[in-house]
Amino acid sequence: MPTRTRLRGSGAAALVTAAAASLLTFTPAPASAATAIPTGFSTVMNAASGRCLDARSAGTANGTAVQQYACNGTTAQQWRLTATSDGYVRIDNRNNTSQVVDVADVSTADSAPVHLWTYGGGANQQWLPVDEGGGAYRFVNRNSGKCLDDPGASTADSVQFVQYTCNGSAAQRFQVVPVTPAAGDPDLGPNVVVFDPSMSSSTIQSRLNSIFQQQETNQFGSQRYAVLFKPGSYTADANVGFYTQVAGLGLTPDAVTINGAVHAEADWFQGNATQNFWRGAENLSVNPVNGSDRWAVSQAAAYRRMHLRGNLALDDNGWSSGGLLADTKIDGQVNSGSQQQWLTRNSQLGSWTGSNWNMVFVGSQGVPGTSFPNPPYTTVA
Repeated sequence: MPTRTRLRGSGAAALVTAAAASLLTFTPAPASAATAIPTGFSTVMNAASGRCLDARSAGTANGTAVQQYACNGTTAQQWRLTATSDGYVRIDNRNNTSQVVDVADVSTADSAPVHLWTYGGGANQQWLPVDEGGGAYRFVNRNSGKCLDDPGASTADSVQFVQYTCNGSAAQRFQVVPVTPAAGDPDLGPNVVVFDPSMSSSTIQSRLNSIFQQQETNQFGSQRYAVLFKPGSYTADANVGFYTQVAGLGLTPDAVTINGAVHAEADWFQGNATQNFWRGAENLSVNPVNGSDRWAVSQAAAYRRMHLRGNLALDDNGWSSGGLLADTKIDGQVNSGSQQQWLTRNSQLGSWTGSNWNMVFVGSQGVPGTSFPNPPYTTVA
């Protein structure tokens, strides 16, 4: 991925082709309908953090911590779910397949740490993969009945996994992504770009850059693009231009993690975002560079079904006018800046700052209460 000299790249907009829309509106099988567990090696990505199950320092010795770490494609982050009995599996590490994910000291307590240990058939070394749909699972330990868990839903590297009472949270949900993808993707035409985690970051970034360079100022052109990411983790800077939709193909936003940015900028118009129409970002999670991302737009530019593990700015230090934030979780603060006539619907925010003309909040958490006209907040439960 090329070095980003600054987060602000440029402005643009998005529409989706009919073919891409059909991929995004599929009806998934219910979680209760068991799907085939991957038989080869896979990465196992935590939904709360967007980080991968990792053998610390690529260790293979007994007692090596099983931690979360930024997904990097190494064999320390590749695991095989090998059947034992009654639907349970052992979770083998690729660097030494006799080393498996093991609850320390055969503990049944909450917060007991998880590490690697030579497989000996113990119940503390076996896990029931409970299908949550779309390639996501929670893993229930056979000995304790507790779930594999990211403690405190941490987003930090090097946090050791534990077992904890099952609670259905994102900290206990893991996206299992085969290292070798299935063949046979349909040809959706030249304007629909589908990425999978097996592709190199440089290949993905080159394609993203070429689309953005064409669409950055192309508000009256005829080109249209849908940029789609299969479940998994990516390192990418997706600067979203005119008539471009960037979307994840997972069952939930956390099924796809972008380590970098998914953003709209107004550099092409000297920071004025009042012409940044016709674009969208949907169904993705983002671990933003330096903790912040930007969506500087003005109408017809939805930011929907997103999970941003950081802060979000809605302007680019110039004018901006209107947009939609819907069905989205922002872990940090949303700064509206110069935005006006903004609608936030069915979303969960860490906090909100800023007001200019009317800000409307419907069915959302972490937002200001009604105080119109000063400041101009209208809040509907």
